[in-house]
Amino acid sequence: MKRLTNTFGIALTAALLSVGVASAASLGLSTGKLGAGSATVSGCTSSSLTATRNVDNSGNVTQIDVTSVPQACAGETLAVTLQNSSHTSLGAATTVVGTCSGGCTVTVTGFGSVSAANVTYYALSLTQ
Repeated sequence: MKRLTNTFGIALTAALLSVGVASAASLGLSTGKLGAGSATVSGCTSSSLTATRNVDNSGNVTQIDVTSVPQACAGETLAVTLQNSSHTSLGAATTVVGTCSGGCTVTVTGFGSVSAANVTYYALSLTQ
């Protein structure tokens, strides 16, 4: 009886594996693209960016000035996110870096009514 149970178990396992492989073989692979590889990614700057804020009489941030942006970053989009102490976004704005000579100062505006008292961090990013 034990031998019959083992034989039945092996046959059942083989049947289930065959069904699983057959099901996987019937999946269409042309619906999406997937790739792998490696590429060197370089940015327009390897140095840190520094930001200062301007505040109006109501205590709201009116603009962020990002200094020492290299000329190599001209044409890239600079994004600034104002964050509180929990790194939660309080407001964000973007601008395109213009051309200049030497280290550029880029001004970003359009944050709405964000109280400067609530801003603890600036998140800065440059993208093409």
